[in-house]
Amino acid sequence: MAELLKFTDKQAMAAELAGVIASDLRDSLNTRGAASLVVSGGSTPKLLFQQLSGQALRWENVVVTLADERWVDAGSADSNEYLVRNTLLIDAAADAKFIPLKTADASPEDALAGLETALAVLPTPLDTVLLGMGDDGHTASLFPHASALSDALDMNSGRQCMALTPKQLPAHAPYPRITLTLPKLLDSRRIILLLSGDAKLDVYQQALDGTDTNEMPVRAVLHQTQTPVVTYWAP
Repeated sequence: MAELLKFTDKQAMAAELAGVIASDLRDSLNTRGAASLVVSGGSTPKLLFQQLSGQALRWENVVVTLADERWVDAGSADSNEYLVRNTLLIDAAADAKFIPLKTADASPEDALAGLETALAVLPTPLDTVLLGMGDDGHTASLFPHASALSDALDMNSGRQCMALTPKQLPAHAPYPRITLTLPKLLDSRRIILLLSGDAKLDVYQQALDGTDTNEMPVRAVLHQTQTPVVTYWAP
């Protein structure tokens, strides 16, 4: 069961969480000389990224990648990579190594073989995986009722990433997606679910109360026992 931490405002939450993630990365840098961080896009992590980017770490030994990506040019404001490069990989964190999920290939499907090789350099277990959650209960790009969802949730797939297109493309971001698989996300020391607003808290409670992962894929993360999950929430 995920632990839920509530904060009075987003700024306080971002400051606290930046310290937690920096500590996780620092511990790994001290013990194995390298660290790994998986992050998500969206509006909620911006404050966190800005706080985290200034943390004093050996960033040159930290490898950062995304939990998922929209198949759109990295220069587009709709790109998760664009967000990360402009809000996280700046200041001290500009020295981090970044593995993009969007490639020059025509489609996510065409990129999979190359991405499997690229992602293999991530130090594992991953140190921190930062996830968000949509109003429909998706996390990363694990969308409800998507045709490839069962494969992406298969713990025995041997896959690090998969192409997955939502059954109903969101109007604000009507793009095919590439996502890390559930086994890849869970191959981590800690998963952080970052939420804001009362509506998301309601969806989170619905996810906890049910078991159907096809209906709300975030349940596959919340109900597993392999990796600790801590949920951070602010209004």
